[in-house]
Amino acid sequence: MKLLAAFVPYVSVLVGMYVFHSAWLAVLLYHLGVVAFVVCRKPENIWQRMWAGTKSPLLIPGLIGYVMVAPVVYFMWPWVSVSDSILPEWMARYGLTGAAWLLMIPYFSLVHPILEEIHWRGISPEKVNGICWQDLVFAGYHVLVLFQVIDWLWLFLVFGILAGSSVFWRWSAGKSGGYGLPILTHAVADAGVIIGVYFLLK
Repeated sequence: MKLLAAFVPYVSVLVGMYVFHSAWLAVLLYHLGVVAFVVCRKPENIWQRMWAGTKSPLLIPGLIGYVMVAPVVYFMWPWVSVSDSILPEWMARYGLTGAAWLLMIPYFSLVHPILEEIHWRGISPEKVNGICWQDLVFAGYHVLVLFQVIDWLWLFLVFGILAGSSVFWRWSAGKSGGYGLPILTHAVADAGVIIGVYFLLK
């Protein structure tokens, strides 16, 4: 079941973005899959674990570190993108314009990191030192989303950063006994991506 659950975002992206050309459909299919697998797993104390660990001494350093996502996205984009015009073209191609884009900003920054952390922490081992296959699969689905807009050489770096983030979030969840630190730092990272994109479009 864990292997099937890990590939939910791949199916969602392939169907939502590359069949129906809708980023919203891809995200909603992903989140419906997350909810379905959570219901199937029936994890114990899921709501308590969601916010446990927020008193970790790593929280503030983690938040500070992930705040840097916004300026990194903004200032690195001219170097990593495949062309100067690709971002607005790509977003228009998948329906991220007007109200659809404005609604995606809070949804991706607040709802998405909560569901994603519940999903990946639930199917990943907490006591494995170093990287595991779930970290690689997590990073890989982001590459499936971004390969059209980021130069392929930079995709290796993006993959490594995402896999490393997954290791950190998995380790911190096991260390603190809850998902609070991963959820909050993941939310800051996702918000940073959105903020960076917002200013790139201005």
